[in-house]
Amino acid sequence: MNNKFLGLILGAGVAAMTSCGGNAGQSTTEPTADSTNTVDSVKEFTLNRGVNLDHWLSQRGEGVDIDPNYITKKDFETIKKLGFDFVRVPIEEQLMYNTDLTRRKIGFDLLDSAVKWSDETGLKMICDLHIIRSFHFNSENGEANTLFEKEEAQDNYVKVWMDIQNFLKNTPEDKVAYELLNEVTTPDPENWNKLIAKVHKAIRANEPTRKIIIGSNHWQIPNTFPDLKVPENDKNLILSFHYYNPNVITHYRAHWAEFKDYTGKIQYPGDVLVDKDYFNTIADENVREIRKGMCGEWNAERMEKEILIAKNVADSLGLPLFCGEFGVYPYHVSPEIRIKWYEDIMEVFRKNNISCCHWGWKNDFPCVDEKTLEPNAIAPIIAK
Repeated sequence: MNNKFLGLILGAGVAAMTSCGGNAGQSTTEPTADSTNTVDSVKEFTLNRGVNLDHWLSQRGEGVDIDPNYITKKDFETIKKLGFDFVRVPIEEQLMYNTDLTRRKIGFDLLDSAVKWSDETGLKMICDLHIIRSFHFNSENGEANTLFEKEEAQDNYVKVWMDIQNFLKNTPEDKVAYELLNEVTTPDPENWNKLIAKVHKAIRANEPTRKIIIGSNHWQIPNTFPDLKVPENDKNLILSFHYYNPNVITHYRAHWAEFKDYTGKIQYPGDVLVDKDYFNTIADENVREIRKGMCGEWNAERMEKEILIAKNVADSLGLPLFCGEFGVYPYHVSPEIRIKWYEDIMEVFRKNNISCCHWGWKNDFPCVDEKTLEPNAIAPIIAK
């Protein structure tokens, strides 16, 4: 999750510790399970309210390795105590694998701990492949994204998933799910649809009934769901969208955001960007019109209208819908606006029976104190 605003609107039509483990495709320290699932033992994987364990096994920052003490069992225990029932664990290829796709022990030891701590605290878990070397959702992996340009990059992506699957395959299917890739962005949605089919086929060869989570193109915004093509005759899929609208509210004065230079008054609900003179400072007419489209009147009804685009697609396919990320950057927006936005979005989720996972836990969009794990004002709102 990061700066995505220009693409959001275009898509909407508006607006170094290393150590080697097993080779990719081989398994050395897989988590144990009571039994291995088969086609005849389909188990139910259900979600309600969860949190993203952000900046643990992904997005550590340039040159920053995994901190083995950043997330501990106490975090899992607190998450459960606050009323959540699952965690989404973003992982990053660069932190989990060496360049030759051998495993980094520190990463897989902690992924193993995530599985165990989830099980011991009664939480479900999503293993989310968040960033790979050939694709970063904001092109911040040090080089251009090549996933949809080079066949070798796609082959490596599938190899990574085959090894993750080999590591997690013995975990119970009612407790662990796989999310294929976070916030894909490609000019042609067919590029992503074809890659979905490829990696889905590879995973299903060994696990016919494991729950697989799939998001739409352009950062998983609801408006791109009509372009999403999911594998047919597979009811063990969950569709996922992310939601951060209106962006001038959810990312107010965030240093990476589209509106980072706007420091004027905001309001929610209502006409969110109050100082209209701001638009006169934007020289590029196209950018100016896009940003105007991102603003205007916002309330629960407008948010619901957008989210229903995704829900209608999921309903037509008979598949559950899941919001994998949502949240408000808290450091400059008023508590009143922030709380009202959360109350409205949660009401939309409840009204439409949509499970959701807050971004994040205790980092840039926290719901608890990073050191004490004491909940802040939004924790009880998002756990309902």
